[in-house]
Amino acid sequence: MLFVCIGCSHSYPEYDAVPQVEYLYSATTTDSSDKKIQFVFQLTDGDGNFGLEAQDTTAPYIDSFQQNLYAMPYYIENNDSFSLPYILSYRIPRLRAEGDKKFIKAKVAIDINFAKSAFPYDSIFFTYFVFDRDLNQSNIDTSDVIVF
Repeated sequence: MLFVCIGCSHSYPEYDAVPQVEYLYSATTTDSSDKKIQFVFQLTDGDGNFGLEAQDTTAPYIDSFQQNLYAMPYYIENNDSFSLPYILSYRIPRLRAEGDKKFIKAKVAIDINFAKSAFPYDSIFFTYFVFDRDLNQSNIDTSDVIVF
């Protein structure tokens, strides 16, 4: 007598509803006028509510929540790091349809451009974080040193 038992288990990982970011890598290019960085990080969001839509222009998505990625740039000089006097902010579009509660685990790439004439730094790094649609702030992560 032969017994065959087949079972499939589709168990998905459990992620926190508060988003998490993890720096992956950066790629740099320069041309006659600009220094460019493709900044890539991994985003996980357990309830899938990350990203902003074009029509998200009223409360609560106003003031500091008009954007959902914030990066603080630092430059390195003589083995010391110094923060630059501004914060970079970006608006990452919605990644899942409204009501879709499936978790998100995605690589996100941001293109950052600096005018060479206004950005003399050759070695920089960023600390950064994101907000989800419920305005939960992620962890703060730090990139590797990025060299032009």
